[in-house]
Amino acid sequence: MIRHLLFIALSSGAMLAHAYSGMGVCNHGNETIDSVMCNGPAVLKQTTVKSNMNVTGALHAEGISVAAAMTVLGATEISDSEVDGQVKISGDLSADHVQFKKGVAVDSSNILLNHTSVNGMLIVTSPDKTPYVQVQCGSVVKGAVMFDGKPGVVQVTGDSEVAGKIINGSTEFVKRSCSQ
Repeated sequence: MIRHLLFIALSSGAMLAHAYSGMGVCNHGNETIDSVMCNGPAVLKQTTVKSNMNVTGALHAEGISVAAAMTVLGATEISDSEVDGQVKISGDLSADHVQFKKGVAVDSSNILLNHTSVNGMLIVTSPDKTPYVQVQCGSVVKGAVMFDGKPGVVQVTGDSEVAGKIINGSTEFVKRSCSQ
């Protein structure tokens, strides 16, 4: 019953004063917490995580700060955020205005970096189909992009940069309209 009410509150866009963690929906908003351990979809808004973050399920995060490692087993949408530790994602990644202060490893064929920086190596694993990494709208990857498995393609806009080598892949320069 509580989970059902929480889902209704999340669906209606209502702000909850408390957080729920565990099986089912994991919701944190406008708070500082020690760590995140979620088994199910997770929604974090304006949340500071003082240690590790582990999510088994899809993640939607806005305005978060993670002081250590972040691991997500699911599709990840993250915006206006900062992650200090290593990042491992099994699922599609869409990052907008995010600072990844260390390397990022993604097991997917779809990675979008928009107004985002990766201060380290970006490792992409996709055993099934050609992976695409879109580095656009002022994004920077300060290390190499390595495709582990299928060879991949890095699509870069003129205002973005991949400072390291592209390993087991190729580069395409593309034009995209960027907005703030």
